Amino acid sequence: MARRAVPAYGSEPTIRVVLGPQADRFTRAGVGALLGNAYEMLPQSDRMGARLSGERITHSRGHDIISDGIALGAIQVPGDGQPIILLVDRQSTGGYTKVATVCSFDIGRVGQVRPGQSLRFRAVTVDEAHRLLREADAVLETGFREEIA
Repeated sequence: MARRAVPAYGSEPTIRVVLGPQADRFTRAGVGALLGNAYEMLPQSDRMGARLSGERITHSRGHDIISDGIALGAIQVPGDGQPIILLVDRQSTGGYTKVATVCSFDIGRVGQVRPGQSLRFRAVTVDEAHRLLREADAVLETGFREEIA
């Protein structure tokens, strides 16, 4: 594979997220905490969820909701205010609010973070996420073609 197609993760990766689906259930300070601080990966993380520790993400209207579907990469925030990124073995529905969702092209970055290592979050719009996904796909496609040639 072409060198440029291999991602560089760094010591404190920045994970891109789209806010929602229940971002309106968090205080402005709570969303600011998610986007403005580093979160440490906890040893209790597994294929179901990446448990993080850092500044508390505060809710404005409580942490419980009527159970709804959970997308890969959803960031749920239970009552303790500590985020959990839901991964490949996540449950199909859940009743905690979800402040954001990790962009599909950054799920692999989450999986590479070791316990004790920190990561950060950066919000992107849906349009920006689509553009970044197309760019990532193009790099992979070009990288594979160069390797075969």
